[in-house]
Amino acid sequence: MEVVREDIDKLNAKISITISKEDYEKPWMDELKKTRSKAQLKGFRKGKTPMGFIKKMYGQGILAETVNNLLQKQMGSYLEEEKIETLGQPIPSEDQAQFDFDLKNLDDFVFKFDIGVAPEFNVVGVTTDNAFDKMKVIIEDKMLDDEIDLARRRSGEQIEIEDSIEDKDIITINATELGEDGKVKEAAWESTFGIMVELIVDEKLKKDVLSKKKGETISFDIYNLEKDKDEEYVKKYYLHMDENNEREVNTKFQGVIDKVTRIKPAELNQEFFDKAYGPDKVKSEEEARAFIKEDLGKYFDRQATALLYRSIQDDLLEKNPLDLPEEFLKRWLKSFNENVGDEEFNTEFGKFTENMKWSLIKKKLSSQFEVEVQPEEIQNHFIGQVRQYMGQYGMDDAFLAQTAQRLMQDQEQVNRVYEEILSEKIFAKVGEKIAVNDKDISVEDFNAAIKEANESLKG
Repeated sequence: MEVVREDIDKLNAKISITISKEDYEKPWMDELKKTRSKAQLKGFRKGKTPMGFIKKMYGQGILAETVNNLLQKQMGSYLEEEKIETLGQPIPSEDQAQFDFDLKNLDDFVFKFDIGVAPEFNVVGVTTDNAFDKMKVIIEDKMLDDEIDLARRRSGEQIEIEDSIEDKDIITINATELGEDGKVKEAAWESTFGIMVELIVDEKLKKDVLSKKKGETISFDIYNLEKDKDEEYVKKYYLHMDENNEREVNTKFQGVIDKVTRIKPAELNQEFFDKAYGPDKVKSEEEARAFIKEDLGKYFDRQATALLYRSIQDDLLEKNPLDLPEEFLKRWLKSFNENVGDEEFNTEFGKFTENMKWSLIKKKLSSQFEVEVQPEEIQNHFIGQVRQYMGQYGMDDAFLAQTAQRLMQDQEQVNRVYEEILSEKIFAKVGEKIAVNDKDISVEDFNAAIKEANESLKG
């Protein structure tokens, strides 16, 4: 088989592969013989059907499949031997001739493909001259107080209150729809629901509720009780309306406070410490605060590390502007996204090219730092996931390993984990070569930074 490469430019090339009659005739005939040996057609014994009959029935299809297999094998071998790093997959050239594989006129076949070639580059920016800030959250005493209070409430006892209402109480309201005149509407919609007082977004209403007690009445806008709750949420969770119910409901309601539930926080004793933090891990409030501080520190550090990695990625993308064979890539992508509109395609194509550029940089860094991911690392990652979900049930190592093996049957999940581990290793290596400075930050500012980063990813 003859292969000819024609470079259009540094990023685009054409490859022509000639498959001669001598290349395909023998394997084609071998496949025909295999088909004949298995064929059991009416009027003939198994394996005794005349070859002319087999060729007439199956010859064209088998010829096309044989030629295609040779073509794919030759293309793969050529790209590997020539060490050509392609982007996407080879696609037929626009001037490619169509073949009908006419058995009466067997001849050579010439296939022409366009390929996109990865750009040649060396990664710049991985030096100590390149400095980054890594956020370090200041964990204040109030945060520890709140965490302990939350844990005590989770383990606390629910009691009903008759004579007062506090900020963290849950009130159950028997609500009735009001008309435009402020009176109970005829055939009014009625519903019973619960809400935590501190979640009430209307400060005037919250103040009114805190001045009430069980059995007293309040008036409110049911669509303005909690923050960021849309009409669908209100109808489902407050009004308990079926999703197919198209009835119009007024926003104004009055409600009788039917029940006030308060959580009596658990006592700070060993039973609580064991339940909240694990058996024998904490024996005093002081140890609980140290445990929480360490745990929060790890949690914030993981998030801060992710933000740092994102900053490094953005910086390296900026410092290493890569040219791509965009027209080729658009043709390739459109070949299996024919139903996607132009506007959506162009939006997604921009994201696609950014991801491809980062993949090229990451691959270069992986080679530069000789980063590899071993099979046992992937398995240990899955075992860690299973342990995180099931650890509380005391599963032994054999069970964890078996469950991890079952999860690893999903190749898509394995590929995802492989990429996660590879990225972490690459970033760790880059972190050793650049300058990273700790930057103290409040939890409020840190959460704002996380929110901003997440919104930028969505955009």
